[in-house]
Amino acid sequence: MAKILFINLFGNGHFNPTIGLVKELMSRGEQVTYTAGEEFREKIEKTGAEFKSHTSLSNSINGHSNSDSKNSKSPLEELKEMIEEITDYVFNSKEKFDYIFYDSAFIIGSEVGRILKIPTICSITTFATNEKANVFSEVFKQYGPIIQQLVNSPVYINLAKNLKEKYDIKIPSLTTAVTGTGMINLVYTSKYFQLCGESFDESYKFIGPSISDRKDELDFSLETNGKKKVIYISLGTLFNASIEFYENCFKAFGNMDATVIMSIGKDTNINIFSDIPSNFIVRNYVSQLEVLKHTDVFITHGGMNSTNEALYYDVPLILIPQSVDQPAVANRVAELGAGIVIEKDKITPETLNQSVVKILSDNTFRINSEKLGRSLREAGGYKKAVDEILKLK
Repeated sequence: MAKILFINLFGNGHFNPTIGLVKELMSRGEQVTYTAGEEFREKIEKTGAEFKSHTSLSNSINGHSNSDSKNSKSPLEELKEMIEEITDYVFNSKEKFDYIFYDSAFIIGSEVGRILKIPTICSITTFATNEKANVFSEVFKQYGPIIQQLVNSPVYINLAKNLKEKYDIKIPSLTTAVTGTGMINLVYTSKYFQLCGESFDESYKFIGPSISDRKDELDFSLETNGKKKVIYISLGTLFNASIEFYENCFKAFGNMDATVIMSIGKDTNINIFSDIPSNFIVRNYVSQLEVLKHTDVFITHGGMNSTNEALYYDVPLILIPQSVDQPAVANRVAELGAGIVIEKDKITPETLNQSVVKILSDNTFRINSEKLGRSLREAGGYKKAVDEILKLK
């Protein structure tokens, strides 16, 4: 039995793909300690893994603020506190770990493994990056001055100094090390979907989405006997507060002979909508995997997790990318013929309606999404991932 430490920094898109993998590790006799934000405690403890909480950035990332002193810290100060908490735990824990497994956002993961002299495994929840496939290049062009300002800030300089002095950890350059890497790198998509998939060496294992039964149930029925098409709309957990977008969807699809499932996020009050069309089912949260099993077209922000899950079930997409890696993900779906991209500032009821009609009337979108879905299902999922991890023994 090996002891594995898993380190995750951010939200659902980084967290959800790892759940099936943790369950599989546990079922094969491995012992897992998982450190993440407190909001993930219940889900981790249900797997049987030990949970270790660290400072969460979720409030800052979601744009919420409180007046208390804890939440008056800047996101950079919270990030510094989080990284120091994690490293102090790793190096001072009575537990001696056999492997360290970390999200790619934890760019010092390979350094920690080097110092502890244990194998490193990197969890990559978006496209893998290299010189040919750098999905963050546009982000760096857009935010380069801000990143440089961050690197020059006293908070960042102090973090780098403390990590070097206490543990001999050298933080990689933020302008070159966009994501962390490990001895093996688990990428939750297929080599076919991956940008420049053939350019990655054997340390990159394209395992497809880590789809596992989350035991979520729907409070409505989607059995339409094949008569009505099902449209599913969700902008994920970070970009779901656009009331105007939801109103545009009502206008676009309110008179369509289709069932429309719309997930608006936990922070949007459904009562704000005075006139929801009768063919809409609007919820703060739905079980995405359950809905996708019945969906004919998915309108999404193009987050990697949501996109992979939709394609896993052969669902064509309409993608409205917001930021970070989403434009690259959306453009790749369109390039492979499985969806349509709409720029976020060009959303109208007409563009939404026309895009859905085009996908539902042109079977090539479904054929191409099925080809992608096949590549994702055949990649092996969390069982293949655990096979690769155990090979390190």
